[in-house]
Amino acid sequence: MRSHPSKVVVSQEVFESEQSRTYTLVRPRAVRAGAPLVLVLHGLRDTYDSTRRYCGGSFDRFAARDGAVVAYPDGVDREWNSARKAVMLSRRVKTIDDVGFLRALAEQLVTTWDLSAQPYVVGFSLGGQMAIRLICDAPGLLAGAALISSTLPAPGNRACSSLPPIPVPVLTFHGTADALAPWSGGTVGLRLVPGQRRPFFGKGPHESVPETLEWFARRNGIDGAPVTDWLHTGSGWAGRIAYESPGVPPVTGYTVIGGGHEIPGPRWHRFRPDTEVGGGLIAADAIAEFFGLAHIGPGSLPSS
Repeated sequence: MRSHPSKVVVSQEVFESEQSRTYTLVRPRAVRAGAPLVLVLHGLRDTYDSTRRYCGGSFDRFAARDGAVVAYPDGVDREWNSARKAVMLSRRVKTIDDVGFLRALAEQLVTTWDLSAQPYVVGFSLGGQMAIRLICDAPGLLAGAALISSTLPAPGNRACSSLPPIPVPVLTFHGTADALAPWSGGTVGLRLVPGQRRPFFGKGPHESVPETLEWFARRNGIDGAPVTDWLHTGSGWAGRIAYESPGVPPVTGYTVIGGGHEIPGPRWHRFRPDTEVGGGLIAADAIAEFFGLAHIGPGSLPSS
């Protein structure tokens, strides 16, 4: 496991509620009052360690550079009872109150460390589905949500509540070559190649990326059309779709051309050289800028 920046402290914690739940906490050595809290939600069968490899340690920057407290909660059976009705691998997970767990964990961390009252959430894959459920089932809880390689389940596959919405900033990242969760929508599942019509272990229909962005925009009260621009990301290209309207939280999506089911940015490997995915776009930096976690210096994000 790679070492952490010297500016942060990492600890394995246990949260006691109706059942014991575990999480990893990454924080600055000195936590300032009112610092932001970021919840990072792993994908299916993932852990803190695997998530950190997938993002090449870039989420450590939220603590080391931005002064945030970052919590990586563990899902029961390494899954989440998310916004998707379809069962993943563990049927018992559908009986778990993960919304209640994440709300209680956030409240405890806010109180313990005197943090900003509303946390941000970053979810990858199934973790993004859990972030969607938090937006719908815990309105007013979040300061913002970032979804990576995750789109909105279609209505018949959606487990969200119908509580009155409270607008929240939403940022998404999705690759056009994502074989697991297609950019254009359809059934999420295991595909050997993008475009395979019938995936293995299908998990029900999902909206496309544009449909997902429009749904969140309308939910936030944005009625106008989005602005689309193209970004040269260093070694690749990304499209940015932005919904904005005065006085309401924005909704923005990055489409990574040729990107797969992955977290844009550096990626660590155990037995081969490290790589970078996303063509130069670093999700952690884009998230920090979008949510205003810190001032990002020139060159950290691509320009149009």
